[in-house]
Amino acid sequence: MHYVITSTLPEQYGGRTKSLLDRTNKLVEKAGMDYTLITTNYNPYYGEIYDQYYEQEKVPSTVKFINIYDFISGRTYKGSKINHTVEETDLISHEVKKNKVYRYFENGEYVLYKNFDTKDGSLKIVDHIDSYNRIRLCRKEFNALGQCHRKTNYKQGTTNKLEEIFYDEFENAYMNKTYDGSKENKLIRLHLFTENGILEFKTEKDFFRYAFELIIEDNSTIINDARLLDKPMIEMEGSNLTKISILHSSHLNSNDLHDVKSSYKYLIDHIEDIDYLVTLTHDQKKDLLQLSSHEEKVIVIPHSIEASNLNNTTEKENKFVYIGRLAESKQIDHLIEAYHLRKSELASISFEIYGVGPDKDRLQKMIEDYHLEEDIFLKGLTDAPEKIFASAKASFLPSQFEGLPLAIMESLNNGCPVVAYDIRYGPNDMINHGKNGLIVEKDNISALSTAMVHVLDLKPSSVYLDKEYREEAFIKNWSKLLKVQGKSRFKIPFFQ
Repeated sequence: MHYVITSTLPEQYGGRTKSLLDRTNKLVEKAGMDYTLITTNYNPYYGEIYDQYYEQEKVPSTVKFINIYDFISGRTYKGSKINHTVEETDLISHEVKKNKVYRYFENGEYVLYKNFDTKDGSLKIVDHIDSYNRIRLCRKEFNALGQCHRKTNYKQGTTNKLEEIFYDEFENAYMNKTYDGSKENKLIRLHLFTENGILEFKTEKDFFRYAFELIIEDNSTIINDARLLDKPMIEMEGSNLTKISILHSSHLNSNDLHDVKSSYKYLIDHIEDIDYLVTLTHDQKKDLLQLSSHEEKVIVIPHSIEASNLNNTTEKENKFVYIGRLAESKQIDHLIEAYHLRKSELASISFEIYGVGPDKDRLQKMIEDYHLEEDIFLKGLTDAPEKIFASAKASFLPSQFEGLPLAIMESLNNGCPVVAYDIRYGPNDMINHGKNGLIVEKDNISALSTAMVHVLDLKPSSVYLDKEYREEAFIKNWSKLLKVQGKSRFKIPFFQ
């Protein structure tokens, strides 16, 4: 059995989850592998997310999902719905938001708060209120079936957690998390209530390891997509387990090859305890080998993409595009600044920025401050990136760092040249400077603005994506890696 462990599978997701699902689809449907995806975050609505993934064909129907909290509690997401009423005995209610939010008073004191889902009327939250501080003493949360799945008790006079109690479908407690009562909500210990007594864990990672050992049987392969889970995977016990970690981003803080991000240190220090470390680029492998002598364990398998037919059929518009998260590390403000510097030469070119994120308001203000409202547009999310790339003159990637940007791959695949900063990692692997795009000195906004002008001179016929990023190579590499398993490991030359 092949298991993929990851911290979360959200309803709306970014590049890491997208690549995880893409890999799953290809290896299940085209390589005939069995797959189970394991998540470690707490989410009482995973049943709905699984249904959505199946319905929207984000994963094949044969793929299985396991969340460790659901596994431990035996949650099935099945059963009759419990309908909760607005009324409370001996309390007077006040509707704050129609059919949604209510406050309750007992002889004049504010003692209770309820929050309902306006779509289906189901109860979501009940807060018991500390009348002296007018903040909650405890909170009860309810899932889509109306079952109380978690209760949180708070330090008096604050919203700092003291403990969380988790309940199964019969509202029997199966777990308690104890916190230190500080603003940081530092976990002190975790208690698990089992038929054989109470188990205590000092950290959440210790609990993850315990859950993995329960779920993952011997002779299995584990593919880890999250740095949070490196330690639990490496330390878990089992017979003939193949342990693989994948790097989706740069492991470095700076240009210093020994300046490793704290979240990557455990993995890099324990490469000898895993079977393979998969990177997305050759540059990252080269940098990793400055830190480790285990060259046979570091394997390069880039993302892949199916060849597009849009680049020959879609008419180019006078526009540049960016598709990605609106976050500080993406440095989209550099694009606005660079465009502003060469606005007179780019008068016929508009700039469409697609994505959401915490930088949206700041970027919009910057556009307004430069009076570029008629030139640069924040377009929000898109579900058709291929069409957007195919219709653009060029796309841009001014990030501080990346792993292997899917945006570059999708852009080149649809005949759209890419202008990117010279960063770790990705641009140098995929962009042939002056042919299918331009590579610009990192953080050089003046050079970026010059590239905006020069990229218009590139011929569309020269824009291409190397065969290394095609599905055939991807499936061949992953199939070879996973079929090696624990037998004759590292003795077979790896295809790249």
